[in-house]
Amino acid sequence: MKREITITLQYDLAIGKVNLNEIVYRLKELRDPLMLRILEEILKSYDDLISERLSQTKIYPSKARKGLGRHISRGDSEGRFCRGRKIRKRGYRKEPRRISTVFGMLDLRIRVAECFKCGARYSPLLSSLQIVPHSRKEMNFEHEVIESVIDTNYRRLIDGRSIDISLGGIHNIVVGSDIDKTFQKPVSAKDLSGIMADGTGVKQQKGCKGELRNVIGITKAGRVEPLG
Repeated sequence: MKREITITLQYDLAIGKVNLNEIVYRLKELRDPLMLRILEEILKSYDDLISERLSQTKIYPSKARKGLGRHISRGDSEGRFCRGRKIRKRGYRKEPRRISTVFGMLDLRIRVAECFKCGARYSPLLSSLQIVPHSRKEMNFEHEVIESVIDTNYRRLIDGRSIDISLGGIHNIVVGSDIDKTFQKPVSAKDLSGIMADGTGVKQQKGCKGELRNVIGITKAGRVEPLG
């Protein structure tokens, strides 16, 4: 089901000395707050959609409610899931749920629902998003891995040098290059503005663990050059 978010941005134009980097940096400052607002609107719309389908069961058949409303049955000592997929809306929690995301902290109003079958109260949105109770952070595994790589010296080297390359792509360039070869000849640093080394643990056969060591250089033209 398609939804649309309209964004209005107001800005002042000043006549004077300004370069492209200054404009880009100012826009970069808006990125995370803007993404948080967009994320909030998407989650609100998703919450409304889920609650509507679970409460209006005469309109939406079981197929349209598949995968929604999963919750632990009230009073079940073994923690088994309830088979009920119909709810009553019970307003919102008094305090918003604070969730840490890659864009920053998000305070989200959480809708409460009551199961018709067992009487349990839960959040259909958190259940559908697979956010466990008391969790305070979204877990995007792929992004976590990329951020771990970026937070090494790659980020410190790139900041301030205006190298036009994807941050997450640097690691891919390195591991995808011919780094398994050992270069015996000396490497000329004449055309390089920076050199860095990195080591990454890798799995080997029979449960052994190895280490992938690599060296990259950043040319004066801002290109990434695998060295070995």
